[in-house]
Amino acid sequence: MGERNDQRPPFSFPSLNRRTLMMGAAATGALSLAGLGAARAATQLAWMGWQGYDDPLKAGSFLKDADIELATTYISSNEEVITKLQAGGAGQIDLITIYFGHVPILSGAGLVEPIDEAKLPGIDKVFPQFLNVETIRKDGKLYAVPFTWGTLSMVYDPGAIAAPTSWKDCLKDEFKGKVAMTDDITGLISTWAPIVTGTKTPTRLTMDQLKQTIDFLITIKKEHARTFSPSYGESTDLFARGEVVISAIGWDAQVGFAAAKGKKLAFVMPQEGVMAFMDTLAIPRGAPHLDAAYKALAQAISPEGQKVIATNLTQAVINSDAVPLVDDVNRQVYRYDALDELFKLARFNPFWPLEEGGEFATFDQVQEEYQRFLKA
Repeated sequence: MGERNDQRPPFSFPSLNRRTLMMGAAATGALSLAGLGAARAATQLAWMGWQGYDDPLKAGSFLKDADIELATTYISSNEEVITKLQAGGAGQIDLITIYFGHVPILSGAGLVEPIDEAKLPGIDKVFPQFLNVETIRKDGKLYAVPFTWGTLSMVYDPGAIAAPTSWKDCLKDEFKGKVAMTDDITGLISTWAPIVTGTKTPTRLTMDQLKQTIDFLITIKKEHARTFSPSYGESTDLFARGEVVISAIGWDAQVGFAAAKGKKLAFVMPQEGVMAFMDTLAIPRGAPHLDAAYKALAQAISPEGQKVIATNLTQAVINSDAVPLVDDVNRQVYRYDALDELFKLARFNPFWPLEEGGEFATFDQVQEEYQRFLKA
């Protein structure tokens, strides 16, 4: 994925199963005992995550005031975080960014600490629509703190076409060769599986349903899409050049990306619904500088910290007190004053099954089928 500001959504999923995960968790203790981590000063905060997500910690005088030295490790996928924690990073890393769908995997393997909400000022200002997502909780405990979010909505050019109402509108003959399609395994399958198969939960597909969905995506790719973009940034460039007017998958943040280029785009949530995503912050098990980690968490979700995310990355904030601080474009895109209405159409989906033997396709199988789509 490269830098977090490469205009791709922040989810990249590893090939995992329960056996490999638990083996990694067991190895964590042994490696920690082996003392592989170099000694660090008490105020040195070891942070691992997307580049740009550390910007709130660098803002103003926070690091100086908190007596923290930030040691950053940037990632190009969430897989790197999981692999690091499995291989002994737990006990050496203080704070991570992680896609919300991975939180049950990490909490189930004991790789992240439960969050003591009493130690986290500002947690009461986090929108409940994100704080109460079941995926980030286990047995009543919070294991990850909401940080930023978005929806994969339908993007279109309002100067060229009327507002669409259905995802299937992009398949009209009049738009052939003018459809934007982006490389996003999660977004593409989550968007089109309900339309193709009728499923209510696109991460719970039988193999037949998965194959049907992939076949349909191949048809869109070959017969409707202008090209297959590797990122939403490049997809936005196609809109800016007038090469496409509607998307088979989009990201609401593209409206902000385009505005920075002088191009007006808009997005809608089609009647079939859209996928919602959320990035979170979590504390790995045995974080060596727990107090500093909590200070950093508080700064990251503070109004000032959240403003940095909105300004620098054109992304959505999770703190209600941050809303007055963001610009008009950000407020128009993310509609903070209508979140309940938004989530009637936006869905947080569970992660794919990791183990074989059940009714539904595992993520390994999803990845295999997606390769067939990529090669088509």
